[in-house]
Amino acid sequence: MGGEDHALVERALDGDEGAFEELVRAYQAPIYYLALRYVREEGAAADLAQTTFLKAFQGLRGFRHGSSVKTWLYRIVINLCKNYLRDRGRKREDSLGEMDPPSTADPLRELIVHEDQRLLVQAWGRLPERQRITVMLKVNEGMKYREIAEVLGCSVGTVKANFHHACTRLKTMLQEGKR
Repeated sequence: MGGEDHALVERALDGDEGAFEELVRAYQAPIYYLALRYVREEGAAADLAQTTFLKAFQGLRGFRHGSSVKTWLYRIVINLCKNYLRDRGRKREDSLGEMDPPSTADPLRELIVHEDQRLLVQAWGRLPERQRITVMLKVNEGMKYREIAEVLGCSVGTVKANFHHACTRLKTMLQEGKR
C-alpha cells in the first residue's frame, strides 16, 4: 500500500472519516493475528487490536511520514502487547500442553509430531523477547529487515543479528530436546 496509506492518513487528518476506516479495514486482520500470536488469548488480542486503532487515530497528527503506516501500526500493537503481558504479570504458556486423542491411523506418528510441537513451543518461550518478535515479524508477517528495524526502533544489522541468533538458539534447543 505505502503511498496509498499516506494518502489515507492525509485524508483522515483533513476530516475524512472514511479514510481512517479504510486503514482499519486494510490492517485489522494482520494486527489482530499479530496480537494473537503474541498474547495467545483471542479476547485480549481483539481488545489489543481495537486499542491499536484507537491509539493510531488519536496519534494521527504525530505520524511521521518517513515511516510506513504498516510499521507504525505494528509498533503500536507490539508495545500494547508487551504492556498487556507485563501488567498481567503472566508468562507465555504452552498452548499445546494437552494432546487430543489420535485422529489418524498412525498414532505413533501423531505422537512424534505433537512432541516436536511441544519442544518448539518450549524453545520459543525461552527465546529473548526481541528475538521472538523479530522471528514473528520476519516469518509470520513476511516483513523485510528494514521494516522490522523500523518497528523495533533499531538498526537493520541488529534485526539480522536477532534473527540469526534466534534461529541458531531454536535449532540448538530443539536438538537438545530430542536427545
